[in-house]
Amino acid sequence: MNNQHIKAIVKFLFATSCAAFLSCAGSPPMRQQPAQEHSLEAAPKKRPNGSEKAFWNTSTSGGDLIVVGVGGVQMYDSGSIQKALEDAARKVSLFTGLKGVAVYYEQIGASFWRYSIANATKIDYNEDYLGYIDQLSYDPDSDIIINERGAFVRVRYKLPNPFHAIYPSSGSETEKPDWVINPPSSVAGFTAGVGYARPQMFPNATYVASYEAAIANLVSKGSHSIEAKSMQLQGEGYNYDDIREFITTATAVIDGFYILQVWVDPADGGVYTLAIAQFVKGL
Repeated sequence: MNNQHIKAIVKFLFATSCAAFLSCAGSPPMRQQPAQEHSLEAAPKKRPNGSEKAFWNTSTSGGDLIVVGVGGVQMYDSGSIQKALEDAARKVSLFTGLKGVAVYYEQIGASFWRYSIANATKIDYNEDYLGYIDQLSYDPDSDIIINERGAFVRVRYKLPNPFHAIYPSSGSETEKPDWVINPPSSVAGFTAGVGYARPQMFPNATYVASYEAAIANLVSKGSHSIEAKSMQLQGEGYNYDDIREFITTATAVIDGFYILQVWVDPADGGVYTLAIAQFVKGL
């Protein structure tokens, strides 16, 4: 069985699992908040090139929700800032609630060449999130960085922050944090997930892929169903290979998804994301 065949199986199982799970779980809740004053015109037209920190975290000491939006560099700074605000709005939407399903496929044979794995994850959330942009606030003089890696905007959203402790980490911009070396299962009593993404074609896309991987990690901690079966495939001549297949499906409803820390590996530009969730429930 070649890799394309395996991917086709995962795609089919993934679509079937998503249809069954996402249709019966309902829609994620959306928390409405009053709009705040906000204008892109307040943003400076030119920003000096700087370097976003390779190791940074968001404040979780209470108060407003703090989110860092990441966008690709556009022709004009206002366009770059807009893309970052859209990413921040998406993160706020993910915070209000999401549902996820993940399918993992593993094939094990008698020989090394008969081992294959594949996986896929699907999340369902309120994708009409651009309305949150008008509810975000930031200081154009201190909350914006634009450089060759992207546009970074730190914003506040008027919603009580349920997390009350910053994860203590021994990392730095050049040294891996302890949560990268030993990923935690929880932080301050909240379920934790760690995601990693190798460098993408567009640098800002690496950050998105990394926090989506963290979501997948959290989904994997939901409820599981496992299907196993055995078969025989004809090899050379009259030889037959015993093949075993394992299909694991994980489903979860997640509330309060929040990115706590991000670390960029200076060696290759890969991005690690530590995220926590207020509530993870398997179905």
